[in-house]
Amino acid sequence: MKTLPEVSAVVLTFNSENFISECLKSLLKQNYPNLKIFVVDNDSQDNTLAILDNFKNIEIIKNNQNIGVCSARNSVIRQISSKYVLTVDSDVILDENFVFQMVSRAENSRPDTGMWGGTVFSMKDSKTIDTLGLKLGRFYRFYDLGSGKNQNYMLKKNNDAIGPCACSALYSKKMLESVNGRGEFFDSEMHYLVEDFDLALRAQNKGWKFQYVAEAVCYHYRHGSNIKSDYIKYLSFKNRYLLILKDFKLPKIPYLVLSLFLYDLPRLVYLLIVNYAYTKKAALEISKIVWQRKILKKQ
Repeated sequence: MKTLPEVSAVVLTFNSENFISECLKSLLKQNYPNLKIFVVDNDSQDNTLAILDNFKNIEIIKNNQNIGVCSARNSVIRQISSKYVLTVDSDVILDENFVFQMVSRAENSRPDTGMWGGTVFSMKDSKTIDTLGLKLGRFYRFYDLGSGKNQNYMLKKNNDAIGPCACSALYSKKMLESVNGRGEFFDSEMHYLVEDFDLALRAQNKGWKFQYVAEAVCYHYRHGSNIKSDYIKYLSFKNRYLLILKDFKLPKIPYLVLSLFLYDLPRLVYLLIVNYAYTKKAALEISKIVWQRKILKKQ
């Protein structure tokens, strides 16, 4: 019998008391014996740590400050030697065969496939699709394929996503190492949101492919850590333009010009009105990152 390759699951927590217990129970019930579970807590102030202390056979890493989703994931990925890395959000519950289905497909994929994602339903009703993968529109609009659709959508639509949503994604360690930039796998400047799009684009530019695994099913609540909506808007604004700058290519200029007038300028006016401070902060941070990393000079 073929030995099953080792998989390291990386779970992030930040004030995750409402979901983390069920999430970890679903990981511990996986029909996959060669699975290591790491939990990185970003200085939770609720009962998350007390809940984590009740679990055995998992490795818990406690940070004394919130270092962000990307840095927390990176800290685990650097130290492991597993063939595959499974990223799991704390508000996700996996079916017991999720890991087995993902790895089975991965082991029979083409050598240039380095990302796999399953069927993610909304935990709120267990029937509505949360995501089938990440899509990038011509105007640099990022969205989750199938979001809000019913199950029939999976039968009608070919999955042409560029990568998996990191709420429940399987990555090959070889692929992650190949896109490792500045000693990072996920870009820590993004902190949270769009970081999985960024990783998928960098992987795609290196020739890596994504494969959808319909049989691997899980359920996602989304934003289960009760992060403030203003902060989410700030991250979404900052990370969108940081990603555009990182992935900028001359043939995309016409689409970017259209996007500027049809989407970006109206959105900027709206954000300046509803939250001037966060919008200004995001713009200053983008300028700083571009200057420090000389993003545009690399194009």
